[in-house]
Formats: sequence, structure tokens, C-alpha cells
Amino acid sequence: MAEQRPDLSICIVNHDTPALTRACLRSIFATAGELALEVFVVNNTLDPDGAFGALMREFPSVHAIQNAAPLGFAANQNQMLRRASGRYLMPLNSDTMIHPGALQTLVAFMDAHPRIGLAGPKLMYADGRLQPSCRNFPALLPAFMEVTGLWRRFRGNRWMARYVALCDPHTDTTEPDWLSGACYIVRREVYERVGGYDADLFPGMYGEDVEWCWRIRRAGWRIAFVPEATVTHLESQSIAPDRLYMMYEGSVKFMDKCCSPAQSFGVRMVASVGVLLRWLRARDRCERATYRRALRLLLAGKR
Repeated sequence: MAEQRPDLSICIVNHDTPALTRACLRSIFATAGELALEVFVVNNTLDPDGAFGALMREFPSVHAIQNAAPLGFAANQNQMLRRASGRYLMPLNSDTMIHPGALQTLVAFMDAHPRIGLAGPKLMYADGRLQPSCRNFPALLPAFMEVTGLWRRFRGNRWMARYVALCDPHTDTTEPDWLSGACYIVRREVYERVGGYDADLFPGMYGEDVEWCWRIRRAGWRIAFVPEATVTHLESQSIAPDRLYMMYEGSVKFMDKCCSPAQSFGVRMVASVGVLLRWLRARDRCERATYRRALRLLLAGKR
């Protein structure tokens, strides 16, 4: 008899975050219930003080991987996804906390909707406020609406809210273009068909989740936001300058790969206006320098 697959393979990157990873793992095992889990953790730094080893001794069922040298987020996730054997796969940030019932809800949703290739939960900040996690791919009208602030005039218009994907209340099951890579569940068949993250295009962070969702949708699968499942994501609501630049860089890489030249150019030009306005309003020197770099990046295009 063939060995039965785990219900879910969870893949976590630990990068100098043993306390966060410990809390994340505790939340996973405390809420797993009857689900058959397979959990991987890759340590992306050396372990001179033994913190990672101690962490893994606390969770002996976890499959630990120690990198010889640091890798980017996409490459780290890919090495775990290649080893994973679950019916469903879950790349998961180390700074997340799984709420009771979230894993079961996502697995049950995927079981009930065979054409959904990827689904994600509602994300919350640590203070309990909603963290926007579903968006549409870059397009000229949404970019214009965001830069000009006109989207605020359409808060009550559900069609425009869905199209612009800026003021979606995140209260209903919807099918956006892409979901935040902090936490989502992927069907094994999807991974086997489209492959993992594009680690060559996205060697660092930011953008790999958008591009993966693009390939999944292009292969004919749908993507779903499932608000009945909740996960706390401890990401700060303020963005450091380096991270802000990487977000712009990831967006440019995505557009140049996945959008037509005309669409990419149009969105980049509109976004450049927004960055210019932010640069004019910025008071911090580091923030102003970041916006200058981002403006040059958007105007230049391909990386």
C-alpha cells in the first residue's frame, strides 16, 4: 500500500529570528488538530550560539535544513518545496501566528474547490487590525487612481473597489490576482505543473509571490482569498527605506517580465509621479534618498 501523504507541508525560513520562529511553530502545532502535518525550517544563517539547534530540539518532528551560506527567500522556499510531500504546500513567514482553525479551514476550502490553485487567509497586524493581503496585478487605471487619490471617492463602489484593489474590505471570499506570500496554501498539482518561485529573477525578497500567482493563473488555476481563516502577521506597518526600495524593484521586475512593454511603461510612468510626490513630502534624508533611487529605477525600467 502506498504511503499516505501528509495533508499539509509547511515551509518556514529562519533568518536570525529564533524567537519568532519558535512562536510560529508553537502556533502551528497548537492549532493543527487532526491534520497530518509535515514542517520544514531552513536556517539561513550560521548557528554559532546554538540557538537554531536548541529550537529544533524543542520541535523534534520538524525537518531542519542548515544552509552553508545565506540564500534569498525564493531559493530557500524552493529547497523546502522540493522536499515536501504533502497534498498541499504552505510557504509561511516566520513572523506569523496561526489562529485556531485556520489550517483546517484552508485545507477544507481547497478540498471543496478543486479549481482553486492557491488560497490565502485574512492577515492581521499584531494589534488586531486588518493587514491588506490581496491585490490585482499592476495596471494603468489602478495606478492612476492610487497616485491621484481618486480611489477614495469610490470606497462605496464594490466594483471599483475590487478593480482597484485598494479599499477591498477583506470580508468576503474573493478571487484576486495575487495574495501576500506571508501565508498561503498551494495545491501540489499546481506546484508540479508550474514549479516553484523564480529565484533567478527574485534573488532577495519582494515580488516572487506576485510572479508565482501570475504563473499559476496563467496555467488556468484560480486564486482565492478565504477570510474565515485568520493569521497574524507581525510585519511592521512602517517600511524601512531598504525594504521600500526592494518592493519597488520587485514590482519593476514583475512588470518587465509579465506585462506588455506598453503596459509596463504606462504603469511605471504613473508610479513615478507618485514616487516624486512622496519624495517632495519626505523629510527624512534616508527616505528621500530611497525615493530618488526608486524614481531612477521606475524611469529606467528593466533590471
